[in-house]
Amino acid sequence: MRIASIRMTRRLFLRVIGALVAVFLLVAAISATQYVRAHPRDPLQQNLASWAREHNMGPVVDKLEAWLHNDPPAVAPADSLALAITPITDPTVQTSTTLTALPSDSSTSTTVPDIITPLQIRPTVATASCPVDNTVATVVTSTTTTSSTTTTVPVLGTSTTTTSTTIPAKPADLQSQLLPALAGEGTWQAIMRVRTKPIVYATSIRPLWCFGSVVATMATFDPTRVHTSMFNGTEMPGGTGWKNGSKIRGTALRSLIASFNGGFRFEHQPGGYITEGKTVRKMRKGYATLAISQEGTSTVGVWGDTITDEGSWASLRQNLPPLVHNGKSVYANYPKVDWGNDFGNKVYNFRSAICLRTDGLMMFVAVGKVNIGMLADTLLVLGCKTGMELDINGQWPYFAVYSDFGKATRWGEIIDNRMGDPNRHLNGSTKDFFALFDPQTLPTGAVK
Repeated sequence: MRIASIRMTRRLFLRVIGALVAVFLLVAAISATQYVRAHPRDPLQQNLASWAREHNMGPVVDKLEAWLHNDPPAVAPADSLALAITPITDPTVQTSTTLTALPSDSSTSTTVPDIITPLQIRPTVATASCPVDNTVATVVTSTTTTSSTTTTVPVLGTSTTTTSTTIPAKPADLQSQLLPALAGEGTWQAIMRVRTKPIVYATSIRPLWCFGSVVATMATFDPTRVHTSMFNGTEMPGGTGWKNGSKIRGTALRSLIASFNGGFRFEHQPGGYITEGKTVRKMRKGYATLAISQEGTSTVGVWGDTITDEGSWASLRQNLPPLVHNGKSVYANYPKVDWGNDFGNKVYNFRSAICLRTDGLMMFVAVGKVNIGMLADTLLVLGCKTGMELDINGQWPYFAVYSDFGKATRWGEIIDNRMGDPNRHLNGSTKDFFALFDPQTLPTGAVK
């Protein structure tokens, strides 16, 4: 009798536990469904990850992401690039492309072979990911340059600086790390114009010769020719009362040029966040910082080093220490930093970064799939002086330009086919982001 009673008690206990689990799963499913429906333009996986983090399940998401992204990229070179936008023809710049093929086996043949073999590599920078030694066969090629107008401006950093730099109107083309180069690889093309003048350039390249499957897409802009503003997402940082909310709207739309993603969620300890006179998170000395002046000029530097607290910054966003500083990879100086659950350099995913180039241009970079060391090396290959990691994973890396400049209705165009909804920053974003505007037509007070 006692044994039967014990068995009945166990069955009842298991039924209660099962019922509680079922109720929990049902409530979680309803909550997750409501979250997904509230963000219909974001991918399902991205939505579920954000929902879980909003419900204190970040460690679970981190473990799953580390498990999903622990395979290194393939060595075999990619046969296509990721540039998703159609370049705008620039009548002021004359360019030409010459394809040099290996001789055919037949002396009478005039047909250019479809594939150039063997594959040749020509690393331009020795990196930790792809070190250069005597076994690497480099190819020396000639390069041509075109003349362009330039802008000379003071270098941002401290209020007492008197040095200046000359910023080119167009960045110098990049050499492909692998031959044969793919069509358009490393060639900067205008993708956005303002009053007939190109203002944003983009290109795509395979930056790591020893991991040829890795593809990077970049966009550059002269920070003195645009007004940069930081916008605040509904979740990061969240809250109310922002002038620059979760979407670009109103009179500022007519002057919109481009927009790109911000940094990590706050639970990843990304450092300082200051905007619109509010300190959401305190600045951290030694951290990479995207800084925007009161006039809307942006730069990337290191807080307490190349960027100081002089009381004149409109917005400051930090996202961990620098990856590259003074033209050198420095990420390894911070072994205890979580670069996106990347302790040990064993997580390979789609990552984004922003950097101040050695020529004075600002450059957004989206590259994958790479670990943090490969991202730092990519920034070196691309000519960054100081660079910081921005958001990572899925379709969070994001850069768009906007059609119909000057009109009230605008449409986004993403620059990389791995990115998400081209109108994300017009319809509302859960995370912070940055937008570029034309300062000559931007109404006073339209944005902070």
